[in-house]
Amino acid sequence: MSTGHPITPAAGKSRGVLWLLVLGVPLLLLVAWWPAPSKPRPALPHPNGYDYFKKAGAALTGMWTNASHKTLTAPELQAILSANRVSLDLLREGLRHKSHTHLDYDATYVERVMTNLSNLRQTGRLLIGEGWLAELEAKPLAALESYHDAMRLGQEGTRGGVVIERLVGVETEQFALTELRRIIVSASVSELRRSLEVLQGMDSSHDLPVVNLESEAEWARRSFPVWQRLISQFHPALRKPQRDSQDSFTNKVNGLQFTRRRAIVEAAARLFELEKGRPAKSHTDLVPAYLPTMPSDPVTGQKLTYPF
Repeated sequence: MSTGHPITPAAGKSRGVLWLLVLGVPLLLLVAWWPAPSKPRPALPHPNGYDYFKKAGAALTGMWTNASHKTLTAPELQAILSANRVSLDLLREGLRHKSHTHLDYDATYVERVMTNLSNLRQTGRLLIGEGWLAELEAKPLAALESYHDAMRLGQEGTRGGVVIERLVGVETEQFALTELRRIIVSASVSELRRSLEVLQGMDSSHDLPVVNLESEAEWARRSFPVWQRLISQFHPALRKPQRDSQDSFTNKVNGLQFTRRRAIVEAAARLFELEKGRPAKSHTDLVPAYLPTMPSDPVTGQKLTYPF
């Protein structure tokens, strides 16, 4: 006859909970600590323009360190451009091909691309300096092409990248777009048609902010354990700054697209004025003869009004 105490349902339940804790907690900790398995990386273009941009940045030499290319004399700009002819050739070869960042994500990814991003800024400035020299030499079409190429470098050199990469691309494109808008007002018919072609092509291939935010999430997923990502997403002290940062990024990308679309309308309106001998009065003067449709505000979705 057994002398032990019978196991009550409550005691059995307590033992079950205890075993669950003993076995389950370490397993949960292991899962939380372990990085998520990587998804298959999408195929990159081959040849990849991004590889040419990296080589162009690595080949830079003798770049100016002052804030503005406009403080340099024409001979100084000519010397810098001559010394960097290899970089310029590599940049333009890269622009002939499709481009995408490498996506070789790990915890050191951002640190590793900082040199590339610094070089991207410098190569963008090199193209803009080339455009300014062309203006000094009264070569407006050459100036336009240099500014176009600098804008395209900003877009293609960071295509599909994480947020910090895209921000550098936005900065580069915005810098060149400012110069382009400045000279559009005095451009010829052929120059305006060329700018419209480039600007509309860039606008149609523009990456939405979500592309870079998804790349950012994939970088974090491949590089950091679950517990770190959960803390960053749900901890009150981290969640709001992260969302604010994402909103700020989205606003900057949308702001660039808005400015680019205004430049498209400005170029079309200037072209209309040169060909018709009078200023455009409204968007109906521009659509569909000069624009297939009126560009929209990327935030509101409403068509841009004209005149502005």
